[in-house]
Amino acid sequence: MNLSSRRAFILFLVMVVFLLAQAAWWVVLMARLVAENVRVATELNGSPEYIEQIHQQATQRQIMVGMEGAFFIIVFAFGVWLMYRALVRAEELKFHQQNFMLAVTHELRTPLASMRIYLDTLQSPKISPEKKQEIIPRLREDTSRLDKMVQDVLEAGRFERHGHHLNPDRFNLSALVRERAEALDRAPSKVPKAVIADIEDNIEIIGDAPALGRALDAILENTLRYHDGGRVEVAVKLRNAGGKAVIEISDKGIGLDRKELARVFDRFYRVGDEMTRHTSGTGLGLYLCREIIRAHGGKVAAESDGPGKGSRFIVTLKVVS
Repeated sequence: MNLSSRRAFILFLVMVVFLLAQAAWWVVLMARLVAENVRVATELNGSPEYIEQIHQQATQRQIMVGMEGAFFIIVFAFGVWLMYRALVRAEELKFHQQNFMLAVTHELRTPLASMRIYLDTLQSPKISPEKKQEIIPRLREDTSRLDKMVQDVLEAGRFERHGHHLNPDRFNLSALVRERAEALDRAPSKVPKAVIADIEDNIEIIGDAPALGRALDAILENTLRYHDGGRVEVAVKLRNAGGKAVIEISDKGIGLDRKELARVFDRFYRVGDEMTRHTSGTGLGLYLCREIIRAHGGKVAAESDGPGKGSRFIVTLKVVS
């Protein structure tokens, strides 16, 4: 819990204690008023029946006012709780936005520095033409990386305002999943990599193929980022299960804590802190993945047996016959 969340929690506790104190003071005050009425009636030589009537009337007033007070306290406490929850969520979003800014800064700085070095190399007369030709694909790779990040940021903004606009058409999902799995297998990696594909043929859906390709890439790229440091092992499966296309992408990477399973699809959310994290990314990939799949009427979920035990992402889409 960060400093702002702790302050919100303390404020919430203060308000609750204040409500309880008010309720206790009200009970004490009503008891004193009844005792005072009884004392006055006794001093005026009131009959026992009259004193009993005072007790009954006071009890009825206490019950009536007590019910009204209890209702007010419940409503007030609920409002305070809603304010506390909204404040905590706002602080969490602010924290993740700060992480996002740090991540974007890092993501921009790395390829820009690399491109600057490559451009200086291309201008150097001491470098042979053959070596210069080897640099061009690397420049293109860095340019593609920057372009993808900018597209993710723009798409996230559009999703927040208008949702995702689809260009639906009937296409072969099996071919798309196989293509993205093969692209992952060809992707450069600092550690040994194995991609195992088990894809049922001729599964077709109606949807936006490029958008779904981006959604699958967001999941697949995570397997390269969050590996255990020794080897990347990814299993990509696709099957038709009762009219539903089920895509399962599993790895043997760092895994996820239970409390993070539902949050990995939140905008800007990334496991850990930008000041200590060593993996690349902006925290938008899985958010965009979820929004794209939802726009297709599908579902995506994350599963894990815990830290160090890998992760599974399951995507469900409707099949057309």
